[in-house]
Formats: sequence, C-alpha cells, structure tokens
Amino acid sequence: MTALHYLEFHPADNPMYLKKVGNWVLTFLSPKEDLTHIQLAITSVLPRQVSENLQPLRVIIDQTETENRWLIQQIICYDSTQGKDAIFSCEDAIGMKVIENMMQEFNKYDVEISLV
Repeated sequence: MTALHYLEFHPADNPMYLKKVGNWVLTFLSPKEDLTHIQLAITSVLPRQVSENLQPLRVIIDQTETENRWLIQQIICYDSTQGKDAIFSCEDAIGMKVIENMMQEFNKYDVEISLV
C-alpha cells in the first residue's frame, strides 16, 4: 500500500482562490457548485524537463476534511519517448521532484505550501 501525501497550504493561500502562481495555473476539475468533493488541477504552462524525457504537466489534488490540506492524487508528466502521459505518485523519485519544483516556485511568489 502506498502512503498518502498531502500539500498543506498556508491559511491565506487557499488554492480554490488562486488562479495562477508563477508558471502554474489552478483550475477546478469538479463542478464549482459541488462543495462536498473539490478536486483541483495545478497545471504547468511552461515546458520544462524533470528528466531527460519527462515534462511535468499537472498535479491533481483533492480537498480533505483537514482545512488547508489537499491530498495529492496524481502527478502527470508527458513522456516524449512514449509520446503519451505518464502518471506518478510521491512514492516515485520523478513525482517527488515535480512536487518539490512546484513548491519552490510557489514559495517564490509567497504562496506557502508544505508536503505532509
């Protein structure tokens, strides 16, 4: 069984109210009216490499019962050698690298996130 990993946002940085942070855009995947299960996509808008053939595309997060804590569901990268998307988790070195890079960029724009 894989461990669950969460992004914990500072109370002033609720991701539901963020639109763009640096080169990442935040969008609702769930209907905005559905406040019982909120799912967001954090999408990279700048092509960059996380490894020789992988480019981070999107991190999918779900709201949890704990305020400001969001469950990381998927980390999606484009695999240029396969010509398709690849899905990672925080258990994978690549997935962890994507999350760390995203957190560093968010912190540059004073959006505080920590990995729990």
